[in-house]
Amino acid sequence: MLPRPFLFAVLTALSLSGATAVAAGTLEIDRTNSRIDVDVKATGDSFTAHLKDFDAAIDLADDSRITAAHVTFHFRDLATGKDSRDEKMHAWQKTDTFPDGEFVLGSLQPAAGGGFTANGRLTFHGVTHDLQFPVAVQHSGAVYALDGDAALDTREFALPIIRLLGLLKVNPVVHVRFHLQGRATAAGRASTHASR
Repeated sequence: MLPRPFLFAVLTALSLSGATAVAAGTLEIDRTNSRIDVDVKATGDSFTAHLKDFDAAIDLADDSRITAAHVTFHFRDLATGKDSRDEKMHAWQKTDTFPDGEFVLGSLQPAAGGGFTANGRLTFHGVTHDLQFPVAVQHSGAVYALDGDAALDTREFALPIIRLLGLLKVNPVVHVRFHLQGRATAAGRASTHASR
């Protein structure tokens, strides 16, 4: 028989990693109070693009931990507020060839000093790459709020650096900021994607 301290350590590690968790419910996203934005720094023309529509499925365990998350989106739903800039962005990203994006959470681990570290895989422009970023998770009763900021280097997704007139340059590192708010519901995934 294994020593009790060893068993306790193993069970604690499994509990934190979510390896023993069975989805007891899902998070129904409040679309009015949720957002995903992309901050882009450029010479003389920094801007924020807003993702107008997305689909998010988040699973919860009995003890309120997040055990899984899956976010999908259409790149055409990313808008900067300027049509001409949007068209250039879609030409750069080859949106007609690679119309969709996807993030799948691999793990959500407690971070030193509070909060969590999300580890997952992001797919867009036909390339899948590991992504790690900090996440704050708050909940009061059944209401949850998730906030994060993921630094994303577009060169890792086979996208070229944008240069205009040989002088102006778009920083290849963009920041994806999100606030997802919702209410825990019984087991069974609920789509948050708006009907078209």
